[in-house]
Amino acid sequence: ILALVSKPSFDPNQLAVHNTQKVIDRYHELLDAKNDPLVDKAIAGDLYYPGSTFKLIVASAALESGKYTASSTLPNPAHLQLPQSNSVIHNDDGRACGPGSKVSIADALRLSCNIPFAELGRELGYQAITDEAAKYGFGDESIGIPMSVTPSQYPQTASDAETMLSAFGQASVRVTPLEMAMVSAAIGNGGTMMRPTLVKQITAPDLSVLKPFDSSVYGTPISQQTAHAITVMMVADVSTGIASNARIEGIDVAGKTGTSQNGEC
Repeated sequence: ILALVSKPSFDPNQLAVHNTQKVIDRYHELLDAKNDPLVDKAIAGDLYYPGSTFKLIVASAALESGKYTASSTLPNPAHLQLPQSNSVIHNDDGRACGPGSKVSIADALRLSCNIPFAELGRELGYQAITDEAAKYGFGDESIGIPMSVTPSQYPQTASDAETMLSAFGQASVRVTPLEMAMVSAAIGNGGTMMRPTLVKQITAPDLSVLKPFDSSVYGTPISQQTAHAITVMMVADVSTGIASNARIEGIDVAGKTGTSQNGEC
């Protein structure tokens, strides 16, 4: 891990003064402060809705199943009423996901459309999605960097409607930023997920290495073929899709946007 940021932050120098009472007072101020500045939200805390970044995991589950390719198509209405529910879901712009009554998985990811992924989530089912999420590290309490990392969550869904919502990162799905960094890194690394760490090596005062930390593989959540297919989709997301703000001239950039509804609108 080259960089890891949590906001709001605090000044650690105020906890290192030569006045015990001041240190204690400042510590209690930080404990009582809004937004929990002492909690590293990159790896812990209340976790976040992943929003559309979770579509990478659903796309992974689809391609790994062998039943779908990037070209496989899904229904493409402008709005969709969830089963056994009065709730209606929409794509971000309130329109269909491009022209036509069907849309490919590749275009649905490129344009980050909710309805096709909700349909895909219903077709895959909860078990296929949760199995794929677990391969990426969801629910794993053993991950440490070496500080403990709060496990990301893909809880049991209660209905088809909830599974459909979860397929575009809503419902009860919760993640750490580290988890989604691991997901994207595994895709970019040909399907091999590395175990994250903040420590490269421990050195002596003369800079001789006391203990090296060799890179270790966490797992292989997807095949090289699936990783390549999703990478192509993510590059298209930046070059011709809604992630255009990430473009860098002369460089192929792979990316995925993620926006989630959090609370009442």
